[in-house]
Amino acid sequence: MILLSMQQFDPTATNPNEANEWFYGLWIWLAILLPMALAIVLAAAKRTQKAELPHVTDMTWKLDVLEAELPVLVHAYHKWSIGDRVIEAQVEKLAANQQERLTAFWLDIESNPDAVGTYPTLGEKCVALFVKEKLVWQAQGVHDAETILREIEPFLPTPSGVAADEGTDKIE
Repeated sequence: MILLSMQQFDPTATNPNEANEWFYGLWIWLAILLPMALAIVLAAAKRTQKAELPHVTDMTWKLDVLEAELPVLVHAYHKWSIGDRVIEAQVEKLAANQQERLTAFWLDIESNPDAVGTYPTLGEKCVALFVKEKLVWQAQGVHDAETILREIEPFLPTPSGVAADEGTDKIE
């Protein structure tokens, strides 16, 4: 389309309508492309400005995950994976709503081969729950926060101020 609009431009055109067609064609393309480019830039800026969960590394794995008092939810990810970007919002939501019942960390698979080597099933798009040095639950693929909570609920301590028979599987 742009190529077609550019071909219509003839600097020697004597008819003013020919020059106007090119000029307005260019503005139409700018009106389409500029908002798209702006949306991409703003989305990237929002992604880098948001509060992230802490990262666990090979050096902090034992202290942060295996010796933690609360159950630990670990999202193993690749920096370049689009699927992992989809999961991270759900893990952040779950961690924020259940912070008194669990701790959550990111694990960069490529930068931390020792942690991944100990648990070879940790891979791309993987969310795992560790309780007292044991891997008790793991899921591959994309899941929403409510589904994850429903599946890990048996491994979590009862929240303070909630009776044992009350439901706690709602994510706000």
